[in-house]
Amino acid sequence: MTSTLKFGSLGQLQFELPPSVLVADFASPAQTQQHDVLRSIAAAVETPLDFPPIKQAVVPGDHVVLAVASGVPGVTDVVAAVVPALMEGGVAADDITVVQTQADVVAGAIDPRAGLPENFRHRVQLFTHNSGEQTQLSYLAADDRSEPIYLNRRMCEADFVLPIGCLRPSDAIISNGRKSLWNETIYPTFGDSKSIEHWASNGVPQSKGQLAHRHRQIDAVAWQLGVQVTAQVVPAGGGRSLEVLIGSPERVFCDGRELCRQAWQREVPRRARLVVAGIGGGSEQQTWENVGRALEAALSIVSDNGAIVICSELTEPLGPALKHLAAAADTSAAQQRLRKMHSSDAALARLLASELERVSVYLLSAHDEDVVVPLGIAHVSEAAEIGRLVARSESCILLADAQYVVPRVAGEP
Repeated sequence: MTSTLKFGSLGQLQFELPPSVLVADFASPAQTQQHDVLRSIAAAVETPLDFPPIKQAVVPGDHVVLAVASGVPGVTDVVAAVVPALMEGGVAADDITVVQTQADVVAGAIDPRAGLPENFRHRVQLFTHNSGEQTQLSYLAADDRSEPIYLNRRMCEADFVLPIGCLRPSDAIISNGRKSLWNETIYPTFGDSKSIEHWASNGVPQSKGQLAHRHRQIDAVAWQLGVQVTAQVVPAGGGRSLEVLIGSPERVFCDGRELCRQAWQREVPRRARLVVAGIGGGSEQQTWENVGRALEAALSIVSDNGAIVICSELTEPLGPALKHLAAAADTSAAQQRLRKMHSSDAALARLLASELERVSVYLLSAHDEDVVVPLGIAHVSEAAEIGRLVARSESCILLADAQYVVPRVAGEP
């Protein structure tokens, strides 16, 4: 039987695999037609969950900020629906600012205003958050340890802030019996560089106390900022949205996390010797952080001494943790240093340092061999090489949009 695995914006691989070899083929959730997506977002703007219509939440003269987190699929559709509603409520286009992350700019993400009509598209301001520039930050409040919290100045000075984020199945974390309301759409995403670095995962499991403090602080920042409504995207893969929820944070995160779990939590009957994982979507999805997520998903279902192939259109340069790993002569010594590093690529670096003795990892990307191989990863230059690996494998699992999938093996904890 023929199986197709899509990755990036246009890439795809086709494999001929007998049923005895193909353990599971996880395609992305069925994508909604584009006109249906736009219609559903328009309905969400008009009738938010447990919140008045967006146009009734603002008044003429308000300064509005749409805070767009990194890697939000289909964000242009969300902005294209929200801005006209704000203008219908009396807000001038010149008084609307879209704040994007530096990570999206570096990745070459599309302008979030791209879906707006040309006659007022560029009247809506576009601003890139620079966490290291003090003049772009404002003091918001002190946290529960009396440490100052700094946030993007435009967000602090706005009359109305609408955070736009992306939900993941792993967002629903419970610590000490309490479920965190928010994900990281607002904080530390739009905080200062010190906070972003402090909260960045390095792959070391956090204690219950650390998780509880993290969740309290994230929720407190949203409350201090006065945010009463949010837009969260449930991803469909391929850089598109399965559903967009707009409304009160309590309702949006409750409903959205359940939709996300239904869409992306998968079960396989057994482990496989080979897992081929694709990272779908445009340039904003082709990041080392998403390579780490895809690798983590594949590791949970691959056999010992098996192999993992990650298919991407990755061009992002190495971050500080991966550079350290690539330059290290001793992997065990590198692991000690990596435990203390906090950056978006630190979790991936620790996974590679700890798991490469158990499995082999291959990467198809836009990078040259001299970038990939020092990380302990086998460089794949063309799709035919992956086809040969698949043909020789006794068992195989295919994971589309592996940056979202949360797989588990039946019967395993």
